[in-house]
Amino acid sequence: MIRIRVLLLMVVLSSLVAGGCSKKETAKVAESEEALAARIGDWSITREYVEDYLRRLPEPQRSRFDSPEGRALLTEKLMQEELAYLEAKKSDLLSRPEVKKQLEEATRSILVAAYFNEMVDAKARPSDEEMHDYYDAHQDQYTQLETLRAQHVFSTDKQKLEEIKERVVEGGEKFTTMAHQYSEDPMTKGDGGDLGYFNPGGYIRGVGYSKEFTDALAQMETGQIYGPIKWEKGYSLVRINEKQPAVLRPYDEVREEIADRLSRDKIENVRMEHFTEVQKGYDTHNYLRDEYNKMQRGPEELFNYAQNSNDPQQRIAAFQQIIDKFPQDKYAPQAMFMIGFVYAEELKDYTMADRSFNDVITKYPDTEMAQTARWMLDNLEKPLPKFEDLDDLNRQIDAKSD
Repeated sequence: MIRIRVLLLMVVLSSLVAGGCSKKETAKVAESEEALAARIGDWSITREYVEDYLRRLPEPQRSRFDSPEGRALLTEKLMQEELAYLEAKKSDLLSRPEVKKQLEEATRSILVAAYFNEMVDAKARPSDEEMHDYYDAHQDQYTQLETLRAQHVFSTDKQKLEEIKERVVEGGEKFTTMAHQYSEDPMTKGDGGDLGYFNPGGYIRGVGYSKEFTDALAQMETGQIYGPIKWEKGYSLVRINEKQPAVLRPYDEVREEIADRLSRDKIENVRMEHFTEVQKGYDTHNYLRDEYNKMQRGPEELFNYAQNSNDPQQRIAAFQQIIDKFPQDKYAPQAMFMIGFVYAEELKDYTMADRSFNDVITKYPDTEMAQTARWMLDNLEKPLPKFEDLDDLNRQIDAKSD
């Protein structure tokens, strides 16, 4: 089935030949047989193509064919695919219903992908000015961090390291030899204390993540012995062998990365706008969208649903939906107040109640609910008067204020 699908794709894209060159390409490269890897009639593939094909193979396939014999075998396989293609065109494969269906699906997939890439998603590509602006504002994202390479001799005994340092600095003994003989770091001891390449603040071989260690290294110059420096696991004598400063990657090097990043941020809106306009030329109807919209409650319905629910968590969730979906609606400040009220009076969670009432005051300061929220904050954990609804509570609060 997979082989048939490959053949179908080759029929759809008649300019392509399985594993080989188009006839037009062949005409350009077939001037010398020395450049060819194989030929079948007027179809041919070049040695250059075989090398490129080999480079694109994943491991371990690449290893299998990466030899003179392997290249010959790979070329035979490419020839087999071309022969299969030629024979398939002579057969009745294209007349079979299942093959026709696969061909239609393959054609559709290719055309849809091409349309999205060329006619829609290209509109989301940012301008050069936008990309330059992003690059200038986010240079930290495109800066290669400072890179260090160092050695250390590690011990939990500071005095031991003091003696080793004196032997190296004063006595001229080799730092690497000292690490081999005396370091207590099993990961690096066998390599003469080599910590490898690392970025300050990043993972260091034999050390792990240590702010104390890397903060100390930040002050060091190459070629000198420092320490013993104290860090979480013990002490280290350290020598910086290489130090490469942080480098900002050139704009031209990261231009396409920036284009991809900014395109991702815009692509959904671009597609929505594009197809909203395109579908005006078609008779379209999204029945599932209609059903979904009917299922959505408005702010008043949500408020009534919350008021009639016996589950305090369901009530909070419904009130929160009003705030999230209809923040400017008249029911939003009431919903935010009621969240605080449920926390205070039903769940006895005065911390969450305090937060909710303060949110009412902050977000809806000029509403009647803000005044009521202030009263609730002053009376948290006190028994409240009985009331039928929020209007009734507000009337009682006003009466107490008078």
